[in-house]
Order: sequence, then C-alpha cells, then structure tokens
Amino acid sequence: MRNTMEKDCNLRLDLTSTALKGEDAPELVRRARALAAPHRITIGIQLHNTAELPEVGRLARLGAPLSFHAPVGGRFNMNFAAEDASLTFQMADEQAELMRRFGADRAVFHGFIMTDLPVPAFGHGKSYDECMKSVCRPELVRHEGSRFVSDFTGTAEFLERRERVKNNLKLLRARHPDILWCVENDFPGYGSGDLRGRDLAYLEHPVCLDTGHLWAASKMLDLDFYREIEVMLASGNVKMVHFHASRYTFDMDYDEWGDGHLPLDYPTAMDLKWIAQACKKANVPHFVLEIAPETLRNVERFIELYGGE
Repeated sequence: MRNTMEKDCNLRLDLTSTALKGEDAPELVRRARALAAPHRITIGIQLHNTAELPEVGRLARLGAPLSFHAPVGGRFNMNFAAEDASLTFQMADEQAELMRRFGADRAVFHGFIMTDLPVPAFGHGKSYDECMKSVCRPELVRHEGSRFVSDFTGTAEFLERRERVKNNLKLLRARHPDILWCVENDFPGYGSGDLRGRDLAYLEHPVCLDTGHLWAASKMLDLDFYREIEVMLASGNVKMVHFHASRYTFDMDYDEWGDGHLPLDYPTAMDLKWIAQACKKANVPHFVLEIAPETLRNVERFIELYGGE
C-alpha cells in the first residue's frame, strides 16, 4: 500500500527497474521511501523498456507508483516520424493497455527516428547498437562506421519529419488522454532526431529531459548544454527528467563518447546541482534516477542537489 506520508508530496523520484532486479529490491524501495518522505518526495519505479511481464508484476507488488519507459515488452520502437506511423500507434495502444492494467499513468519514449522502416526495440536479446544499425543511414552519421549523427536538423527532410511527429503526438494525446506521454530527447546516434531544445519545444508536447543524452548531443552538434536546457524549460513542457552523471568530457574525441547512467557522486563535468535547481525553479514534477545498480546514496545525493523541500 502507498505510504500515507506521501499524500502531500509534491515531487516524484523514480528508481529505474534495471536497478531493482535483486532480492533486496523491496528493502531498497522501502528505505528510499522513508528517506524521501520528509522532503515531500514520493519514490516510484520506472519500468525500463527491457522489463519482462513477470518483472513488471513483481515490481508492481512493491506498492510504489509506476511509470513506463515505453515500449515495455514491445517489439518495436515508437517512431512517429515514419511516413506510415500505424505500427507506432499500435505499439502505443498496447502500452496504454498494459499501463492501465498496472495502474501507471505516465510514460516516456523515443519518438523520432529518421527512417520509415520498423525499428526493433532493444533488449530481449538485442542490443541498442544492433537494433539501431538496422535502420541507420550512412549519410546521417559523422563518418563511415560511426554511431554518432552529424547535424541534419536544418534539412528539408528533418523539418518535414518534425512536423509529422508534432501532428502524430497531438493524435496520441487525443487517443489516450488519461496518460501523460513524455517524448525524450534522444541519444545522438543512428539518425535519432529529438536532439535540440528548440526542436523539442516546437513539438508542443510533454518532454522528458535526459541529461546524458543532451550532454552527448551537445558534443556532437556543438551546442551549449545549459542553454539547451534553458530552452526546453522555458517551453513549459518538461514534465520529467532522466537524471544521471556522465564520464565524458568535451576535450575527448567524438568517437570516444557514449551515454551516462553513472551515480550522482561521480566526478562528472556536468553541473548536476545547476540542472536540479533549474528544473526545480521550472516546477518540473518528476525525476528518474537512471542509474544501475541503485543505492540509497543516489537518493541522498539527489535530495542534496535538489535542496530538499
């Protein structure tokens, strides 16, 4: 059952399901809730897209509120940029049904890939690189063999697909109005398109700001990381944050880069406190610690960075 202390909480902090695979998961969640409640923070769980149905049921029984990193258990990614988005809407319908079954009312997803081909969902025996390479277009990456994109965000094709995404997201909201669907800024690989603050703002749709993805996109597209966050927050559409550190620095070569997902105590070049405080000022109501393995120290550190109440 939900902790009665959480009724008046005004901030949601989710642990990722990838950090809750061990037998200590119930105790970790219990202790995290006790730690966060005095600061008016509700501890939840975000089900990663690689979670299998038995895992969803096991975590649902812990009593913490759930969110989905869609597509949970799905076969394909949700690509609203495809000329024919019927498969994506089918995946969204399946996710919505599963979410209602387990009492989840919010989801995050990647929704913009520069292809019309079906994009396999990674996990379930397939890696991110394996899935995304299957739809990669060589002209969109930095050089032959690179996983990282060049800047195609000013091309006619990109702008056409961006408009398609905007219209399809409007249809998604109308189709499932009981669910908060947050489109996530993408890791800058293999033709993913939601990279810049201005383009996320243009969609006029709820956004999940992923700090590690934006950090990498800022390197690949020569962007001001903090300015991009300000643009996203100024839109009023950021409703969720994937919060984690990164080991990468801007003096490193492009091909040495990757994603983040490191603990909040990691000596990152990111200004995590600035990010937390900027999101707090903008009244962003939901953070997710995309960090595995999870420890109570990450919850403690988040409270320190955010400033408690």
